[in-house]
Amino acid sequence: MEHAVKKSNGVILARIRKFGGHMSGMVMPNLGAFVGWGLIAALFIPNGWFPNEQINEIVGPILNFLFPLLIGYTAGYNIHGQRGGVIGAFATMGVIIGSDVTMISGAMVMGPLSAWVLKKFDQAVQDRIKPGFEMFVNNFSLGIIGAVLTILAFMSVGPFIQLLISGLTAGVRWTTENQLIPLLSVFMAPAQVLFLNNVVNHGILAPIGYAQAAELGKSIMFLVDTNNGPLLGTLLSIAIFGKGRAKNTAPMAMFIAGIAGIGEVYFPFVLANPILLFATMGGLSVSLFLQVLLGGGLIGVASPGSLIAIAMMTPKDAIWANLISILAGFIVSAVIGAFLLKIFGSGEEKADPSLDFNVGGRSVKTVDNFKANVASTNLIKKIIVACDSGMGSSAMGASVLRNRLKKEGLEGITVTNASANKIGSDTDLVITLDSLIERARLNNKNEDTFYLSINNFLKEDHYDEAIDLIKSRNQDSIDSSPVDVDDQEQTVLPVTLKEKDIILNAKFTTQEEAIRSAGKILVEQNYVQPEYIDQMVERNQRLSVYIGNHVAIPHGLEDSDQLIIESGISIIQVPDGVEFDGEIAYVVIGIAGKDNSHLQILSNISLTLMDEENVNKIRYAKSRQEILALFTDREE
Repeated sequence: MEHAVKKSNGVILARIRKFGGHMSGMVMPNLGAFVGWGLIAALFIPNGWFPNEQINEIVGPILNFLFPLLIGYTAGYNIHGQRGGVIGAFATMGVIIGSDVTMISGAMVMGPLSAWVLKKFDQAVQDRIKPGFEMFVNNFSLGIIGAVLTILAFMSVGPFIQLLISGLTAGVRWTTENQLIPLLSVFMAPAQVLFLNNVVNHGILAPIGYAQAAELGKSIMFLVDTNNGPLLGTLLSIAIFGKGRAKNTAPMAMFIAGIAGIGEVYFPFVLANPILLFATMGGLSVSLFLQVLLGGGLIGVASPGSLIAIAMMTPKDAIWANLISILAGFIVSAVIGAFLLKIFGSGEEKADPSLDFNVGGRSVKTVDNFKANVASTNLIKKIIVACDSGMGSSAMGASVLRNRLKKEGLEGITVTNASANKIGSDTDLVITLDSLIERARLNNKNEDTFYLSINNFLKEDHYDEAIDLIKSRNQDSIDSSPVDVDDQEQTVLPVTLKEKDIILNAKFTTQEEAIRSAGKILVEQNYVQPEYIDQMVERNQRLSVYIGNHVAIPHGLEDSDQLIIESGISIIQVPDGVEFDGEIAYVVIGIAGKDNSHLQILSNISLTLMDEENVNKIRYAKSRQEILALFTDREE
């Protein structure tokens, strides 16, 4: 019986942590924007440090429009990648326009809900779309589903918010009429994190407060919402016992909320980890109890609600009462917050997305969800080398890694390439760029998957960390189910590289010029339609097509397949080089891959270009035949 109870408690804690993780995933990536907004508001609102009427005009739109859209997009992205992010922001616009208050809470509902609906639709039709109609179906499905959900959000959110405000109003009035002032914390703490604090404060508490102040010279009602003690105590617990961005940002938020009086910067921390609401609630109830007991209160609304403004609005007979009550609220909320963080954990699983651990005497960087997995005995049997589209650099990187594994005698391991948006749940190890690791992690539900970053897909020694990790994990079992490396490529059709696909002695002043030139060859050789060139340029704008070893491989987007007539490759020699985001490319390879038929020649190209000596041979080649020979010799 006792074991069953412990197991049940463990399940509940796990579910609470998982829920906190989902909430954190919506809010924490945008925390910097909240801090930036808090600084703008603290400095430039009419009662700020440096009032500025013109700059103050951006404070409201950022709070009411930008923040909900950011959270709606992030929440949707976490569910269904970029398509989920787009429909999440789209549907969030419905709740923004449908309400008169800040709709961050609505964004946290509509963002993931709309992305989930779109994801289910995509899964239902993904195998039924005829080739060439993918973009048409994708755009119209997102548009139609998004339009319906946005209208529903717009029509439903207004009545719901009014119902919620009515409930809060009734609760506040009941507690004040029955002299149960400390219970106001039960209504005020949730109202704050839902960004309804101004509605409750100015619409309910302030009128009561002014009536009491006219009779008694002060009122506790002015210290319900503006009492910074519980907020600061909760933030202190996060700064000491929290993790990740929340822990690192909490001290700045304490300064903005306490000294500048912009309490809204505190709200995202609790939205990201809702269990901390009880810390603020407990601290506020203790603070209100002491104010009633000691005779605290203010003579008017402290605006902004900073400790300095509270001090200025404190009458002489309430100095000690306010000081003691605010300090007590601070201490109580900090203690409760620390307890809750110790028991339930932080919404963020780790302090930094990249954790260092030691494998085979080397320091290895990973983005593993649980650091305990370092000691895992699970074998690494499937590796994905991922890039943005899964078409070019990842295919070449997979070939280099397969070659390296073969040299090391590490068999029984499947290495494939894919888009960072399409990581299978059976993947043991993902190798990709730093900028794509988070996307790959979000699109893979396997918590045991390891993620390693790489900066050069063509350098064999850049895979040292992966080799060390595989050796430490697989140990004596690496030969248990051998797979012939060459067999992994026998299912793809070869693409022949021809002399007409090669240009010598090209000169470019910009990377876009080089990309368009590579695309022009593909068009002229009837490999792609002309529109494919624009998608090559867009692909580079999203993520640089430079892959290392002075090589760039421009290619289309993940959904460019309908613009490809047949697979083909173009090679441009640039002896003087062309800059790609701070790197110099002497070889530019345009890629048009259809149905993976280009992978075999990409494999040959990558195994050639991994040797920088071969890159130099291409750079200084005097004829197309010299370049062609570098690749055809390997094929033979």
